[in-house]
Amino acid sequence: MTAPSLPSGYDETRHVRAGRSDCHITVGFDQSTRQIPRFLVQLHYQIETTPVEWSSIARMDHNETAATGHNVYNEGLHVDLHRQSDPTVHLDIRHGQLSRNRGRLIRGCVDDFSTNTAYFIGVYEGDRPPGRPPRWSDGGSPTHRLNRTNAVERNMSQESSAEEPLTPEELSEELAAATGSSTEEIERGFEGMDVQPPWDAEITTE
Repeated sequence: MTAPSLPSGYDETRHVRAGRSDCHITVGFDQSTRQIPRFLVQLHYQIETTPVEWSSIARMDHNETAATGHNVYNEGLHVDLHRQSDPTVHLDIRHGQLSRNRGRLIRGCVDDFSTNTAYFIGVYEGDRPPGRPPRWSDGGSPTHRLNRTNAVERNMSQESSAEEPLTPEELSEELAAATGSSTEEIERGFEGMDVQPPWDAEITTE
């Protein structure tokens, strides 16, 4: 079985379950004395089954170590959302004050991708504009354009066939250890930050 490649150039990288068999989340972050100065969270979508092929369709990141990096505390949360046949769109997410706990922000990004996979896939495939919410209110699966000849398996890993993707809860435990905070704090994710859904974001294109 295969899974999308892990981010390169980070101190720590993880595969995380996305809650759907055709989606996968990867996380990369740097570690510095119980602090996370840089992280990347990506949502991957399986676009082919024979052979398996993944596309990174959405990403959220933070980088306070470089002058050209995207610092969410200065610029806000944003999503780079790729589209199959159109230019990438950038979603400036509306939100309130962000937690200074980067581990909690990472968990919030993971939750956001898991919750809104139907929206991100719909925009990627061109089935809906980025400024409109999904038609399915239960977060169900859209009708895919490609003809899937084989069932898509869960728990895939490209780096090692024996590696199991983390559950979001297991990721929280690791982020708690990395930041010296409690698992309960990490599990709160975007709670209390008034983070709005991606279709309500300010949208720009490349």
